[in-house]
Amino acid sequence: MKRITTILRLFITGLLLLYVLQKAGVFDAGRRSALFEMIISVSLPLLLTSFGVSLLLNLSSAYKWYLLLRSKNLDVSFFTSWSLYMVGIFFSLLLPTSMGGDLIRLHELGKITGKRAEAAASVFVERFSGMIVLFFLTFIAVLMQRQLLSVSWMVLSLLFAIAASVGIVWVIIDDRPYRFVTSFLQNRFSFLTRIVSKIDSLHGAIAAYKDNRSALVIALLNTFLFYLLAVVNVYVTASAFNTNVEFLPLLTAVPLVMFIMNLPISIGGIGLMEFAFVFIFEMSGYSSELALSTALLMRFKSFVDAGMGGILYSMISGKTGKTGTENRVED
Repeated sequence: MKRITTILRLFITGLLLLYVLQKAGVFDAGRRSALFEMIISVSLPLLLTSFGVSLLLNLSSAYKWYLLLRSKNLDVSFFTSWSLYMVGIFFSLLLPTSMGGDLIRLHELGKITGKRAEAAASVFVERFSGMIVLFFLTFIAVLMQRQLLSVSWMVLSLLFAIAASVGIVWVIIDDRPYRFVTSFLQNRFSFLTRIVSKIDSLHGAIAAYKDNRSALVIALLNTFLFYLLAVVNVYVTASAFNTNVEFLPLLTAVPLVMFIMNLPISIGGIGLMEFAFVFIFEMSGYSSELALSTALLMRFKSFVDAGMGGILYSMISGKTGKTGTENRVED
């Protein structure tokens, strides 16, 4: 089954890349020349500004995570939170799934604090709160871009995402469905008892956040700030290739792009981000050449972020290993 899934995702990745290249005119000599000319004529000041906005974007997310950690009295500095967040970006690029980066940062945080359940809960709440806001913004954007209502895969994906989010929130708020499922599994499969025990610890750590409403409100407000910065990021990046790009249309376009980018249908997101930009930018009245140029620069910036995360990982991995050893001795 896993092999079939991998082959299917590889096939989809190839189709997405083919679609993007065809749309951007890479197979047409005249349009290909125009595309390359657009790329090499990028505005250097706006290019540098774009990298600065990307840095602010990462700092914003790291700060939200830092606030969630502090709300649970986890003694971690903002620099460490930011460093681990960048390490997560590095491993998300290396590993076949974007969740791999989250697993690495919760693992490293667990070594630092000695509280693995709380570390995992903080990563989950940081990630999940971002997804909820993204789904909300995407829902609003779809209503404003009525032509998307006829795009069945977009509507079905959004409805599934919203339904799954509601289900997760229900399980966190109400213990009854969670207890029913775990009790059923333990009664049928006794070998799962140890695993369920660890899941109980994680569930309890996540559920504890519902009693800290101020932390959740601040996290949600910070998430809205993050998505505003994400719009600014795309605006500046696209403007580096075309100064006629307008900001307001991107307020609805960017959440749509980011939602599509999070669909787990391609290998490592390859082709998916480029498809998202081309598909949504064309709908917003911009050329496929601009969309692809913007996507390529966005991807290059993600490589730079990942490279920074790799450097930070080499700097802190030894420290976290030492701290983890000290924590085990104390315990």
